[in-house]
Amino acid sequence: MYNLIPPLLRKKSKLQGCIVVIGNETHSLSQLFVDQAHNRAMPVYQVQHDPMQTNLKIEQQDSGLKRVRLNLINPTALKNLVGYIQRTGHSVELCIFQADFSKSLSNSDASAQQIEQLWQNTGLAAVNISQAIIRQMLIKSQGTLIFLGTQPNLIAENNGLTQSMFASIRALAQSLAREFHPKGIHITYCMLESWDSQNVALMDSVKNMCWHLYHQPDSTWSQELSVGV
Repeated sequence: MYNLIPPLLRKKSKLQGCIVVIGNETHSLSQLFVDQAHNRAMPVYQVQHDPMQTNLKIEQQDSGLKRVRLNLINPTALKNLVGYIQRTGHSVELCIFQADFSKSLSNSDASAQQIEQLWQNTGLAAVNISQAIIRQMLIKSQGTLIFLGTQPNLIAENNGLTQSMFASIRALAQSLAREFHPKGIHITYCMLESWDSQNVALMDSVKNMCWHLYHQPDSTWSQELSVGV
């Protein structure tokens, strides 16, 4: 699925690095990255899933943040996002995917439609995003892809669906790490106790952790970390 990148795309690129933060309620985290990367002139894209958005909707914020809405389960939309980033002279060096903590469902009250929506917004989105972003990172044989999730034992026992979702994303991260670490792509699964975009200390801890992973030498790359305040 990820191999057979055209030889032309394997050439080293002079594109400027950028940061992409994907998920719901990630504005605070994205803004922290704008401040962190200011001296390096790395633009930050905040990407949010919108199933009704067939085309890219891009808003330039006064702070320098670019907010993007698109359908994350549509491979064409993701391809268009990567194409837009490249056309603006950027390449993704750090990508952070935040699984949707707010959509936890218990086994007893979940309808078939809710289960399908949960899978699309998290599992399927994670697969599509990793495919698009890794293909772009392979152009320069460098990049860091971070999945933000949680530990199964921190989820209520009746939330088996949510436990399964995070376990699947963790397994995806482990599989991608085995395949792409030798090719220069750093892939990590980070376990959080919770997600609260209004918790400044938590968001700052997440930002610092991601920035640390981004700067890790390849000889010390971490594949899993846990984060707390």
